[in-house]
Amino acid sequence: MRIVRAVITVLLLSLTANAQRSVQQSVVQMLTEMAENYRQKVDDRTSMKVQINIQPTAEIWYVIVEPNRKVTVSQDSNGPAQFIFTTTESTLRKIYRGEMTALTAAAQAKSSDPTPLKLEFGPGVAFDHATRIKLFDFLQHFFNRTSPEKVLFGERHSRVVHGAHAVPLYYHPGLRSAWYMIKKGERLNGPGDVNPFPQAFIFISGEGFARIGGKTIKVKGGEAYYIPPNSEHYVWNSKKRPLVLIFLAWGDGA
Repeated sequence: MRIVRAVITVLLLSLTANAQRSVQQSVVQMLTEMAENYRQKVDDRTSMKVQINIQPTAEIWYVIVEPNRKVTVSQDSNGPAQFIFTTTESTLRKIYRGEMTALTAAAQAKSSDPTPLKLEFGPGVAFDHATRIKLFDFLQHFFNRTSPEKVLFGERHSRVVHGAHAVPLYYHPGLRSAWYMIKKGERLNGPGDVNPFPQAFIFISGEGFARIGGKTIKVKGGEAYYIPPNSEHYVWNSKKRPLVLIFLAWGDGA
């Protein structure tokens, strides 16, 4: 009797696992659905090719965007890609489900930092204004299937970047925005961190300390601070309650 029960249990577990696998979209199904959605949003003059490498299976897919909103997913390259992303099926599935944005998966403080969604540029591609527009558009709109587009933020949707839990919100040449949560013992940025464009810390909740332009101040939710260009700026938290803020940057170079 115990043997029969054991066999039945194994069969049920196998059927459940197979059922779960069958309802999960494959990599090409996820990319194809994203492409169909992107077709409704992309500018009809846009032209680019994006390569997506899936590890560890070594799958290679190409998203080809052509004028008149033609967006296709193929394994045929027909020339080099402008942008090359390397990720795993697990990360792609999180992005597909909206659990993490592509911007969050690709975010890094330094170019050498490992990321779940690694970005490389194709041969001869310069990181100029036009390239940045295409890249930010693809990252934010190809991978986001919601309409109107929705971004979930909070600790479970974040990654630690620049020393704190981050969810990049909206990026465009001349504009950066992100949600940050600084837990006890964490510090966003560090001594010597400066940028040549204006920025702001908009504190939503919690309490902590900030160093802005040579001054150390206590900060709390309900306060916003302007950071002039080339001013040192970092924030830290020594309390149990997280310090939550919105980060903004704008102007040339942002």
